[in-house]
Amino acid sequence: MSGVPQGSILGPVLFNIFLNDLFFCIDISNLHNFADDNTISAAEKNIELLIKSLERDSNIAIDWFMSNEMIVNPDKFQAFIVQKVNSIKQEHTLLLGNQKIITKDKVKLLGIDIDNQLNFDYHVSSLCKKASKQLHAIIRLQTYLGFKEKVVLIQSFFYANFNYCSLLWYFTSSTSRQKIEKLQERALRLLYQDYQSSYSDLLVTSGKTTMEIKRLRTLGIEIFKTLHDLNPSYMKSIFQRTTQLSHRPNNLIVHYHRTTRHGEKSLKTLGPRICNTIPENMKAATNIKINRRNINYNR
Repeated sequence: MSGVPQGSILGPVLFNIFLNDLFFCIDISNLHNFADDNTISAAEKNIELLIKSLERDSNIAIDWFMSNEMIVNPDKFQAFIVQKVNSIKQEHTLLLGNQKIITKDKVKLLGIDIDNQLNFDYHVSSLCKKASKQLHAIIRLQTYLGFKEKVVLIQSFFYANFNYCSLLWYFTSSTSRQKIEKLQERALRLLYQDYQSSYSDLLVTSGKTTMEIKRLRTLGIEIFKTLHDLNPSYMKSIFQRTTQLSHRPNNLIVHYHRTTRHGEKSLKTLGPRICNTIPENMKAATNIKINRRNINYNR
């Protein structure tokens, strides 16, 4: 009948304790939880079995929430199905409680647009549109802005778009990656009022790297944190060291894959391959500050 102030330290702890037994109710599908956002996923050999599993466990979750006097909002329910590239795409209907949920080509989950092909082109396109509008706003105001003010605005608004969950959409298409680089070029030209120099020269002037290298740096730091127990335990299933008897003990295991788009071009497969090309002194670092400094030096 009472609560704690929003933004408190105690609030999330109590909420996690309250919600914890929901995980024991879901036995077929997988439950993914972040604060009060819950997502259920399942993998089956055919669509009929998949829908049956998702409906069963989703309705169990809905019953749990109602039994524990929590409000379920059917208007926020969404569903999508990932299939092989050459599969026939069609809508499917899931019955969750009294609500019919029709599958979509893409859904937004915790601020990320996830499409049913897992190529994240739509998400990157949305990011680029948002970042482009923000650059236009800075251009309109540049008469009233000094250099330092523009640096703060570009860093706070423009770059923030591409810092969030970049590992999730890291392996997007080359077209999408080029869009991001073009936007950074525009941002640097705006900052330095330089419309003659090449992109490479602008990077040298600003002391920045390409956006591709920036994401690679993020990947390197996350791998380091995983191997040194600084990340959640589930990350260890993605990044695992080879046996210590190996001539390169800091190399990572490259996981087997059966498909190109969802296998080879995934964080679990391509991430270790990229890591294994990094110089040994970077991978052998024992301190994250040293690791970051090496990544900066070798950019």
